[in-house]
This record gives sequence, structure tokens and C-alpha cells, in this order.
Amino acid sequence: MAAAKKYAEFQLLSADPVDIDSLPAGSPVLQLHDYWRSIAPTRALLPGRQHLDPLDIDPQVMPWVFLMDVVRRDGAPLDYRYRLVGTGNVGLVGRDATGELASAVFNRVDAPFVLDTFDLTVENAAPTYWIATVPNDVIGMVTIHRGLFPMARDGRTVDMLLCIAVPRSLA
Repeated sequence: MAAAKKYAEFQLLSADPVDIDSLPAGSPVLQLHDYWRSIAPTRALLPGRQHLDPLDIDPQVMPWVFLMDVVRRDGAPLDYRYRLVGTGNVGLVGRDATGELASAVFNRVDAPFVLDTFDLTVENAAPTYWIATVPNDVIGMVTIHRGLFPMARDGRTVDMLLCIAVPRSLA
């Protein structure tokens, strides 16, 4: 019960979409973008989970990576289940959401915005980039750079998101 309460209190304090060109050179977000692009079977098709090998992701980047399954239910809005949350992200926000639905992790204020960012990535089948502020139990607020990358087993229908959220100080 305490874990559910912690999840319900999590807030994304602010977030703004950014262009990929505004991210710093060498950023882990750019490194993950390059990896995501490199595993696509062709320029016209999205990579799928079958193309992803976590061992090929830079070990400095991997702690900031999280994977989300796209959850589709007839007549319901999309939702997202955290399949994997990197140790860096767990430490950043002070909780591990692995196995949880995004709609249950974020409070009522933030859920629509956060889910909308995921939805935008899925609907456009194109990556999105964000600068956001999230709470941290130790230092208060942390500014992060975030990238969401669509993945599709069939190359077209997005069924997973490969994501990264990294503190700006490391970006």
C-alpha cells in the first residue's frame, strides 16, 4: 500500500518539447537516438523489440533507459506498462515502477500530460524529446533531458517505447 501511495504522489513538475538539435552533443539521449536508428531494419520501418540488445547500449547510457509496453484495450485510451526501469532512473526519482501502468504511477495532475507525451510518440511513430523537471527526495527538483523512441515488432504498429530520462548535469 505504501508503494502505491508513493506512486500516486509522483509529479512531473514541468516539461517542454524540444528539438533534437537543442540537445547537447554527446548527450545520452542522442546516443540512444543513434542506437535506435542503427537497429531499424530499414529507414522506412521502425525497429522492434527483436532488434534491441541491451548489451549493445553504452553502459554509461543504460542506467537511464526504460522500456514501456504499449497497452491497448478496446475503447480505452492507450496506457503504458513499465517493462524495465534503469537503476539511474530508479535512483533519480526514488522508486521503481517496473510492472506498473503509467496511468497508476503518475498523479491525476500529471497523468494526462505524461500519457499525452507517450501517445504523441506512438501516434506519430516518431521520436519525441523533452526537457522536464521532476522531484527528487534528496535535492528537491532535477531537470532532465528525455527521449521517447517508438518500436514496432511489425515495423509499423508501435507496441513499445524505448525511453531515456537523464539529469541535465549528465546530458
